[in-house]
Amino acid sequence: MYQLMIIDDEPVVREGIKQLIPWSEYNFTVCAEGVDGKDGLKKILEHSPDLVLVDIKMPGMTGIELIREARKHNFEGKFIILTGYSDFEFAKSAISLGVRAYLLKPIDENELRDNVKEVLAELEAKRNLDDYYTSSEIKARQVVLRRLLRPSEDKESLRREIKLYGMDFKYSRFCVAIISPKNKDVEQEPNIDMEQVENIQKRSAKIDPIFVDNTLVLICKGCSYLEVREHLLHYNQRIRQEKKEGYFITVGQDVTRWEDINFSYECAKLLLDNSFLYKDMDVVCIDDLKTGYSDGESKFAEHLCELIEIGDREGIYERLQNLKEMYRSKVVKETDIKVQVIHNIVLLHGMLEKKYPDKLADYKDFDAVTEAVKKSDSLDSLIENVNRYAVEMTEKIGITTTENIVKRVLAYMERNYVQDIKLEDIAKLFSYNSAYLGKVFKKVTGDSFNNVLNSIRIKNAKKLLLESDLKVYQISDMVGYSNTDYFYTKFKKHVGLSPKEFVDKHKLNM
Repeated sequence: MYQLMIIDDEPVVREGIKQLIPWSEYNFTVCAEGVDGKDGLKKILEHSPDLVLVDIKMPGMTGIELIREARKHNFEGKFIILTGYSDFEFAKSAISLGVRAYLLKPIDENELRDNVKEVLAELEAKRNLDDYYTSSEIKARQVVLRRLLRPSEDKESLRREIKLYGMDFKYSRFCVAIISPKNKDVEQEPNIDMEQVENIQKRSAKIDPIFVDNTLVLICKGCSYLEVREHLLHYNQRIRQEKKEGYFITVGQDVTRWEDINFSYECAKLLLDNSFLYKDMDVVCIDDLKTGYSDGESKFAEHLCELIEIGDREGIYERLQNLKEMYRSKVVKETDIKVQVIHNIVLLHGMLEKKYPDKLADYKDFDAVTEAVKKSDSLDSLIENVNRYAVEMTEKIGITTTENIVKRVLAYMERNYVQDIKLEDIAKLFSYNSAYLGKVFKKVTGDSFNNVLNSIRIKNAKKLLLESDLKVYQISDMVGYSNTDYFYTKFKKHVGLSPKEFVDKHKLNM
């Protein structure tokens, strides 16, 4: 049965519509009623009916406003407007929003029947869409969907077949969900029919379903993994109420191109393989791993992108070594590490492709990068693979603007401020004339090399003063000042207080 909703601010009208024609004969059942526009919109988003009969003029929100808001929330159901007002502007707005019919009150029973029949025919045609294809075409489309999930497939060949079979992949984001039985000993496919898939689809994106290895795989198009997670969570709760046993569902991360759908699938598959960690959860996604990230790790892709852009290979290496030590110190499981790293590499590559499409247009080895991460037999080899990719990206991008030169110098200063570093030494290290480097440094930063170096040192000294019990002379040495008196002078110049006064003031403000 298809779901029908009636929205009108007059109870007698709603009751009259329910009695006007025998809805069950047209395969419709009334799932809810809306008492006004706002109430109707809320119930539309909650029930996602197939057909909505709605009045135009209602208190709080008009029928047109309701339809417009419902469309903004990706509601794709049919609308028939019932109104006592013959208004051309209303009719024009209704047409622009894809309203199925515009009927005037008092409603003509035969006219309503005719329109409901047409809506029913459209819904049946959509449900039986596969009937428009030959058996061989259906099988061919399924083969294409399976190939999308494999990392080593020829993308050009896939692109030709997608076009040949009229498959719709013109979306800006994709993700993959896997629905599997809670009981892994069950050998048959999950008992999910196409009507259930359609119910999921009403509440999310366009979905291409396919069965793979005793699991139902949903290729979701047009909405984020968080939206898909939310829709599947509600779906699973409803199934559990009806059948007392729900499914275990995993959702992979977003990707922006259909060519990268396999990354989202691999993420969902790794989460599925690790299901013993999440046995009490209905739906698991990458966020359930992110909860254990440190603040630095949560911005890993963004930080690595910046290091790649400025060509800071030393910074890249150090960042990855820190990541490795973090994983070791937290004793993170191999599967979790690989899911997190692949997720961040996908994000990173997306950032780089967006910023430098021309420079990366001919880069065809990204699949090999993620495959190498997945097959890494040790944390060291995994980090080496990521480092190799990041260094390769610095070579592909190859930016040498004065701004990036200065960024590289600043990054070097942040790492080595404890040392006795001088502009002349850094200039030699980066193969630049020291006078030229000094000029571009001041032009970009607005300050001299020595003043910036002192600022970096004092910034770190302030942190140590507040977060440790070290003596001032110890902190002085730790931030690069061998002479404690000189440290006092520089600290007071930059902060306006002595180290002791700075600490005392901070304690008073706590």
